[in-house]
Amino acid sequence: MNIQLYHVNPVADDDQYNKFATLFIEKVGAATNGAVTFDIIGNSGENDMLTGFDLGTHEVAIITNGTYAAVYGPSNIIEMPFFFKDNQTAWDFLDSEITKEITDGLYNEMNYKVLGWAEGGFRNILSQKPIRNPADIVGMKIRVPEYDTFMATFKELKANPTPMAFSEVFTAAQQGVIDGLELPIASAYSGSYYEVCKCYDLTGHFYNAIAMSCSGSFWESLSPELQEIFTTAAYEAGQEQRAWLQGAAEEMLGEMEAAGCEIVRDVDVAAFQEAVHPVYEAYRDTIGSDLLDRSLEAVS
Repeated sequence: MNIQLYHVNPVADDDQYNKFATLFIEKVGAATNGAVTFDIIGNSGENDMLTGFDLGTHEVAIITNGTYAAVYGPSNIIEMPFFFKDNQTAWDFLDSEITKEITDGLYNEMNYKVLGWAEGGFRNILSQKPIRNPADIVGMKIRVPEYDTFMATFKELKANPTPMAFSEVFTAAQQGVIDGLELPIASAYSGSYYEVCKCYDLTGHFYNAIAMSCSGSFWESLSPELQEIFTTAAYEAGQEQRAWLQGAAEEMLGEMEAAGCEIVRDVDVAAFQEAVHPVYEAYRDTIGSDLLDRSLEAVS
């Protein structure tokens, strides 16, 4: 069996999506004695991947949770701003019964199967001036992905959130068309955005959870033995990818700083959390009131 595995980022050794993919492939290959192989297809659109799942043209892909949140309301809990206080809290939540409840619903209602979770990382702001508190971001034109939660959050902070094709972002930052953007550490580093932005502000405003996923039809075509191999491989690959990214991220920050980008660590996260609280209530019905309350308790 040869399978194409899609993800949105470049096929590069220092990319967090590609690392998850390669670890998963190694583990499935070892468990099947090489009977199951994969080709990695990078730079793929996630909406196209979900359409491919629906049509049967795509079998396995790494999907960012934000893409699931756009089509399945309960998934928005992981997209709430400043939801996780640190990596360990995020990992515990992703591996919890609450998240299993969400992914079971995603499978039962949308026919998308999550095999296991890895980390895209906390998203931080790249800017031309330091951002330490909500007042610093007022009026700034910030490029964000076209996720509703991102738009709502930056509007609540009184910034000017600006969706823009990712291929245009580097030049837009370089030319001052935008005042800043926001990316996880690995993406900010691998894309060299620190070369065109003076500051990298460790706001940690969103957390990118990434899921090794497959279509429901592909999942149901697998034998119970292969299903077990795929889920075990995805879980173990996710654990290893998270550990790898922690070490890699610190090295990347060091190199960014050495290149002249100011790493702003003294961000008043509590002030930001207070400022975006209305976003949670705005999404209460979308997420489900009970799920929202249980989730907030779990990460407190």
